[in-house]
Amino acid sequence: MSPTLGRARTAGTAAARWTFRRRFEFAPAAADLGLTALSWWHHATGVTGPEHLTYAAATLGAAALGAKGLQHKHKTAALTGVGGTVLMANTWIGAAVGPSAPSLIAAGLMGVGAYSAYVPWLTKARQDRLALQVKAAKAGVGAEGLGDSVLNPGLTGSSTEETALLRALAALLTVPAVDVTSLEYTPFGWRAIAILPPGRNTSPQKVIARRDQLAANLGLPGRLRLAKGETDNELVVSLYESDPLASTIPWPGPSTTSCTEPALLGLDAFGQPVHVPLLYNHVLIGGATDNGKSGIQNVLIAYAVACKDAEVLLVDLKPGAVELGPWRSCALGLADTPSRAMQLLKMVWAEVERRGEYLRELGEQLGKPVKKWIPGEHGPAWCVFIDELAELVRRVPTAAKLVESLLQVARFAGITLVCATQSPSNKVFGGSTDGRQQYQVRIGLGAKESTTANLIFGPGAYGDGWTLDELDAPGKFLRWDREHQVPVEARAFWMSEDEIGATTHRYALESAGEGREHPEHEPEPDDDPPPPPPPGPGGGRPILRAVPVFPDGTEVPDNRTELWQAIEKAGPRGITIPELVAIEPDGLKARGSVSDPLMQWIRKDWVIQVGTRDRSKVYAVAPRRRLNSATEKAETAIVSG
Repeated sequence: MSPTLGRARTAGTAAARWTFRRRFEFAPAAADLGLTALSWWHHATGVTGPEHLTYAAATLGAAALGAKGLQHKHKTAALTGVGGTVLMANTWIGAAVGPSAPSLIAAGLMGVGAYSAYVPWLTKARQDRLALQVKAAKAGVGAEGLGDSVLNPGLTGSSTEETALLRALAALLTVPAVDVTSLEYTPFGWRAIAILPPGRNTSPQKVIARRDQLAANLGLPGRLRLAKGETDNELVVSLYESDPLASTIPWPGPSTTSCTEPALLGLDAFGQPVHVPLLYNHVLIGGATDNGKSGIQNVLIAYAVACKDAEVLLVDLKPGAVELGPWRSCALGLADTPSRAMQLLKMVWAEVERRGEYLRELGEQLGKPVKKWIPGEHGPAWCVFIDELAELVRRVPTAAKLVESLLQVARFAGITLVCATQSPSNKVFGGSTDGRQQYQVRIGLGAKESTTANLIFGPGAYGDGWTLDELDAPGKFLRWDREHQVPVEARAFWMSEDEIGATTHRYALESAGEGREHPEHEPEPDDDPPPPPPPGPGGGRPILRAVPVFPDGTEVPDNRTELWQAIEKAGPRGITIPELVAIEPDGLKARGSVSDPLMQWIRKDWVIQVGTRDRSKVYAVAPRRRLNSATEKAETAIVSG
């Protein structure tokens, strides 16, 4: 290469670099010269009358826009109108007269006007950029936090959404984000994770508290949700352009037949299934009334009754057990009064002790410790559903300690508590301790107050994005467990009354012929009702008649006479529950009307088990003996709330 060519190449490279570095300053001049050259080319090809009219109309229209903008003090309209007028006038003159002094004068005036508006803007943009870089450097933010094009004024990202998010965060915090990662699109919008700079005023909680302002800065259509990420400086940003959970989601039916697999509760906003691991995990369901607590319980109960290795026990103190009562035929026990609730909880505690003893003995036989009850291997798991825990504790204060103990130790025995309540505070557990710590799965539904989120998910949860007051429909919920600690909006399946009826009919205990064996510790029913007073004409002397009596000498009530006489008539051979039901006298048509009084008489030692027949237990009247009245009263005492 000759020295002359080398010097020319060097000079050309330097000029190109200088031009590239000054491309922003050259932009108005380049546009001016380009339009002037195009207008001269148009003059050379010939300009017709209609084209002159088009130039004139465009110039007058721009002038009118500028005049209206100045009249109404609308800065944008005024600047657009004035700039458009100068631009069209320069182009029209160039097309009309071609390369000439008037055209050059018009081009010069256009360039001066453009630079008079452009230079102040460019200077301010560069100063803002420099100030932003200084703040970013002080906050420890690298160049990646300023976007993909660091030399450009303002913040830019790899997409429109990322650019909008970067600029919205910078406007809110006055410091750019460290980075925006994991931006993913969904059928309903998009989701991204923003890494915020360290500092007390730039924490995710501070941004979440100013969500409305960030949404305004973002300027994109849709509903914005914010949440704290898995690390302290991660902010999860989700924008829903449409609501994927606006309508109810029909229940698809049982998803499994084993409680060792999680329950399928619903779908989240990204269309992913929401699974709840019920085995070895107590569940807390909280939220305001009429927001879907019973609906979620129905789905979980339907899961449990469909599992071959699980049994269900229910506590519902609402009059008539209107929430959980429809599942009565599928449950080992339903407690609908305070006394029965306490009896059922005591039965569950006794089962915990029995299972613990069984595992200890099994460990001794195997020569190694057995620390966990395995459904299907050791026996069925138990799922205890309690509707409105606060009401149970209010009416039966002594139940609080028992529930707390079960929460602490029942998991190893394969016994899970699923508690629903509107007020999940420590007062629900007697005010001494906070039993919420024992719930490994927490489900929060819609609530009016922000404090409800802190009651369900723990102190400070609302500031981390667990905003239950933003859930706007029944069945929408936020779920927390060990594997899901970032709030994602979801909606539970909806079971209609017909689906509940069909499910209870399919999985009712009576549907298997004799049904499942009753547990060893059956809930104790109410005491025998006193017999009605014998009738007498005009309230006079009653008509005397022979009546059957129990072993302690008390009369057998009319509604239990046939049952007692059937057991007595069976003699030493005894009789089974299916045989008693098969007799079908009045009052014995339902299995519960037989088993409830029978279990009570067994506890009083009036009836004993004498063997088994056809896989069913055989019962007979116990030999007469003197009863200890004090013991009897203690065993049949009703626990009052």
